[in-house]
Amino acid sequence: MDPSAGGAGGPPSGGGGPPGGFAGPPDPSRIPSPPTELAKTIAYALAGVGVTLNVFSFLVFSARVYARTVPAIRLSWDDYTISLAFVMNLVHSVMLLMATPYSFGADPLKTTLQDVINGNKYAIISQPLWAWSMALIKISVAIMLLRLEPAKNMRYFLYFMIGIQIATAIYNTTIQAIQCFPFEAAWDILGLIKDAKCLSRPTIGMHQIIIASVNITTDVVFALLPISFLRKVQRPLRERIIIGVLMALGLFASVASIMKAVAAASFGKTDDPNAEGITMGAWTLIEEQVAFIAACVPCLRALFQQVMVKIGVATVHGATAKSGSGDGYYTKGHGFTAKSTNGAIRLQSLQGTGESPSEENILDGEGKNSIWRTTELRMEEEETKSVDRRNVHKDIV
Repeated sequence: MDPSAGGAGGPPSGGGGPPGGFAGPPDPSRIPSPPTELAKTIAYALAGVGVTLNVFSFLVFSARVYARTVPAIRLSWDDYTISLAFVMNLVHSVMLLMATPYSFGADPLKTTLQDVINGNKYAIISQPLWAWSMALIKISVAIMLLRLEPAKNMRYFLYFMIGIQIATAIYNTTIQAIQCFPFEAAWDILGLIKDAKCLSRPTIGMHQIIIASVNITTDVVFALLPISFLRKVQRPLRERIIIGVLMALGLFASVASIMKAVAAASFGKTDDPNAEGITMGAWTLIEEQVAFIAACVPCLRALFQQVMVKIGVATVHGATAKSGSGDGYYTKGHGFTAKSTNGAIRLQSLQGTGESPSEENILDGEGKNSIWRTTELRMEEEETKSVDRRNVHKDIV
């Protein structure tokens, strides 16, 4: 925003200086700086999309916590990591929305240069939060895949990707910290801080391109990695397609990263830097929220399956154990054996690991490298007097 916009054409007169002398630095809170119509439109869109995505991510995160704690607590490191990412995600979103206070009812005509300065301050301070939030989101996905992937080569690759995320977050934080000395000079629009030293715009732009390139690449990698597991899932094709689409939501995060990189590359090329900054903030928020939602979706497979069954899109492949009289008999299901003896039904685990089932165990296979999936067991009780052993055998085979 042009510091000379609005007002009487110059800084307000001071109150203590001699006539004609220097009256002190201008007071930014007294310099009108109303946003343009374009800036207001983008700010309103940022507020609407930001609040909507935050509400949706909260619901998805709550569903993940529910799925991981009910009926038994099965929290793992990926859950703790995504929880920390959720906190950073929320704080970062609040700071970006604070950068445009007129989006929530304030009169844009009363916006001053101090409001613009504060907006830049919030946006700059929030950058490290965004960097670590994105890193933690992808690290959470990598940890989840490490629990499912037995192949050494893939595990080494996932560890490498975790290292890339940590290094990128440290690099981004360092660049933000050293861009100006002192640090507050980064949002000093009026240049009131003397002897301030800041990185040049081309240098900052180069670092932004490096960070954006890494983020776009890793967004695509982490969006496609879970889909590779679907080839091992013994589910109907339409169910695998739906689950794959849900897991591939991370691709939209990479699209937002590209749009943000384009906006960053063109920053300063228009006469409305306020609108340019809000545009970058909007794409940053969308990228972060979509990546977070995509990271939580694989953990909701069981809940999605229940919904798909209710709407008739999916079917339940379980075992039906029927009790009979006399000697016991067996019926084999997915990952368990149900034994019925004199009307009493016992479940015997075939996993041999002693671990409780998890909704993330979506892969079927055989041998020590297999991962069993949780399948609903439907129990039915029949009157034993009219049971014919040959019919019972036909029912359970």
